[in-house]
Amino acid sequence: MAPEAKAKMVDAVSRLDAAVGELRATVETRAKSFADNERVRELDTTDMDTIKDMIKNGDPFKVSAAAGEVLAIARALPDHEHAETIVTLPAGSAVRDLHAGKPGVYAALVGAKLDITAVSAVEFLEQRADLKGKTGFVAVTRELDVPPALAPLVDAHVDGELAVGASAIPIGAGVGSATATPMPLRSFDIIQLRYVDPPPVAPAIAKPAIAGGAGGAVLGLVLVVVGMMGGRRATGAGTGAESALVTTGFATPDARTQLGAAQPATATGGGPPAIPSSSTAHAMPGQMIGRWEVVRRLGSGGMADVYLARARGEAGFEKLVALKVMHPHLARNERAVEHFLDEARLAANVQHPNVVAIQDLGRIGDDYAIVMEYVDGVDLEKLLVSARTGERPVPVAVGLGILCRICDGLQAAHVATGSDGTPLGIIHRDVKSANVLVSKQGSVKVVDFGIAKAATQSHLTIQGETKGTPSMMAPEQRVGEQVDVRADVYSVAAVGFEVMTNHGVNLDLAALAHLGVDNWPHLPLPSTLRPELPTDLDAVLLGAMAFERDRRPASCDALEQNFAAVMKAHGLVASDKDIARWAESELVHIANAPPRASAPAISERPTSTTGLSS
Repeated sequence: MAPEAKAKMVDAVSRLDAAVGELRATVETRAKSFADNERVRELDTTDMDTIKDMIKNGDPFKVSAAAGEVLAIARALPDHEHAETIVTLPAGSAVRDLHAGKPGVYAALVGAKLDITAVSAVEFLEQRADLKGKTGFVAVTRELDVPPALAPLVDAHVDGELAVGASAIPIGAGVGSATATPMPLRSFDIIQLRYVDPPPVAPAIAKPAIAGGAGGAVLGLVLVVVGMMGGRRATGAGTGAESALVTTGFATPDARTQLGAAQPATATGGGPPAIPSSSTAHAMPGQMIGRWEVVRRLGSGGMADVYLARARGEAGFEKLVALKVMHPHLARNERAVEHFLDEARLAANVQHPNVVAIQDLGRIGDDYAIVMEYVDGVDLEKLLVSARTGERPVPVAVGLGILCRICDGLQAAHVATGSDGTPLGIIHRDVKSANVLVSKQGSVKVVDFGIAKAATQSHLTIQGETKGTPSMMAPEQRVGEQVDVRADVYSVAAVGFEVMTNHGVNLDLAALAHLGVDNWPHLPLPSTLRPELPTDLDAVLLGAMAFERDRRPASCDALEQNFAAVMKAHGLVASDKDIARWAESELVHIANAPPRASAPAISERPTSTTGLSS
């Protein structure tokens, strides 16, 4: 595949990814909004005539027919496998699959449409004794017209298909009997582009600039490309946190904890003292897990379920927490248990306002649970997708303020010590906008140390094993070399490029190998994409993404000082309230905006193919 065709393919996929990300965020927000509405919570005790009157009056049952939106409010039956519908809007329509009321986000191809459905639990107001224990939910579906988004791929002579599970829409000549390379969407990894032509091995790899500047990265880079040609994918798929997204359950916008996937093993591991409780599998609202009462499930991934739960105490004391419960079948997997426990052990040593706090770790029967600080907010990725598709750049001061806070949280992790004062050597290794939470009060918190690396961790990463998100990953991490804090510095700068320019990036070294190291990271100057940006920010961001780690700032603290210097030089200030106001405005847009088929593209550098996603 020629570089120009490859660039068109990446651009087209990025456009589709942005549209899917916005659609997913919209249905999640809509479902939660309906679920929390008091009029909806009263429906289980309301006769049908009253329901019809409520619908006739509109609020709170306004659905967007133009967006193909369908709303269903239902009761989950006691067998937890079926549901009983109370009302569906528009009248006569139906959500194709209620998923038995199991909270999460689901995708399906229906003809030429991509349907995304969000299911959110409803706590019905129990006004009658015979309703006690009944569980309700809302399901919101919106659709996206796929062919217009795939047209650029056809124009680029790409053969393949867009697939969700066993369903697929062909592109060009389709896949046929050829071997297809999967390219999961970042916003929803169960949706994949499968294309026939693999990325090429280009002579640019052998440039002296690589041999002279990258040292041992030359061999690793060659192996990455050869591995891809041979069908062996050296990404983190199936081993790192990103692989957990190949599920149908996701956290809702009010809290996000990325769930790391486990590695295979066979033996049974030990752990902390047991916490007496009932079964944690598919816990329902009101169920007790240890001393925590489940309010609702926030999400589900490859390794654990996450619940919003409350702890009660004397004199009416109540505290909400995020309770991460490991899947029971993984508790018999020694390496999976060590991954899970290491996440809690590492993060528990980081006490900082910009890191999600770990409050407890324990065993529930044969299962394991991590009790985390509950952040009432949304992950940064959803906010950025909304801002990008709506062409609303993040305010310069707000963007720099968010980046400073991310740096502060990571720096605290990097310098954290154990109880005996020994440095832990924590490196996050999966810094991306999806792993940054922004609360409704404007606080910024780094989350998910599920694949973090530390000198004292119980499990070890195999030499050459790559974990993380390739599009945001430092070159040395991408080829499986040993990493230090400068890998996190690189990823913060990649997030910063997205935040400040309102454009996504895809800096997967394997995808860009044919470009070589010259002009890495192959991105335009930020100030050329957004003229109001301070020009001195260009060197800060691109310098922190230098190919050679020695050319980057030595720490996240040093990078934060660079961001702060830009703010001081231009009189920029961002308080938590400023960040909160921006986040609130984007949440309003997420809730109200119809899905879009594409996002605006950016111009490429004249001398090379850009690594940017539109």
